[in-house]
Amino acid sequence: MKITFFTFRVLKQAGCLFQQPARVAPVSGAGTSPPRFRNSHNDETGIAMTRTLCLCATLSLLLLSTGSQAAGYAGTTFEIELIAFSRDSGMAQSRETWPTAPQMQYPREWIDFSTLTEEGTPLLTPAVTQLDNKAAALDRDGYRVLLHKAWRQVLQNKQNSPAILISGGTTLGGMHQLEGSITLSVARYLHLSTNLWFSEFASGPEVDAIPLPSKPVPPPPPTAEPLGLTQVPTDTGRGTGGALATAYPAEVDYPTPVFARHVTQLRQERRLRSGELHYLDNPEFGILLQVRTVEAPEAPTTATE
Repeated sequence: MKITFFTFRVLKQAGCLFQQPARVAPVSGAGTSPPRFRNSHNDETGIAMTRTLCLCATLSLLLLSTGSQAAGYAGTTFEIELIAFSRDSGMAQSRETWPTAPQMQYPREWIDFSTLTEEGTPLLTPAVTQLDNKAAALDRDGYRVLLHKAWRQVLQNKQNSPAILISGGTTLGGMHQLEGSITLSVARYLHLSTNLWFSEFASGPEVDAIPLPSKPVPPPPPTAEPLGLTQVPTDTGRGTGGALATAYPAEVDYPTPVFARHVTQLRQERRLRSGELHYLDNPEFGILLQVRTVEAPEAPTTATE
């Protein structure tokens, strides 16, 4: 354990360092045997209490150090790279059974790769992929790469971390075979939460077909009127006094329902280490994910005359 100067002073003041046993007068005895020292009962009790206090003080300092370290990670920019893949015959070779009515739900708070900041810049900044060799190896081994992306993201604690919508593979009715979200957060360690599903599309509402949830749509841009609705006068000459009523759109474009024959899900919680390649999968599909630290840019040096 690394002891800082502050920790050293606290432990020293608590008596945890350089604690010497108390001595009493030597026991007299006959012969030429050397004098013997012994601790009294009160001294032994005091030493035990001191050790207990030292242990409590050390644990408190460790907790304070851990808390400050965890708080320091929040707001740090990391680089994330994700590869999603599927096995064409994964379910045929698996003995696992999957629920016939899986619970699939998009998160209430989410962002995607087109979400912008208040300044109009991408919230998830595109980055150069560094795992192209892994994606090529998956292709050679008969897997199908559904998605390969890299981006930079400022990670926060779990309460302030929105889910990132993920999609990939073939499409039907605006839906991808791979749908769902992942959430990355940071505390003392990096954390990953996956809420993904992979669908084998059905041609329609067949028997035992599974309805897929509709993809969430981003909110409309702010307008002068709330929710983009307009106000029209409703005075028809019948004494309404020119009251205003909300005019709703005449037609609403609802998405066409999409169904699946089979759905497999990947819901996992994983603690991550930066720089390591993490592998999560089930018999049907999986992901490779790596989180990398981003080095701070060097400050420009000024030329001296």
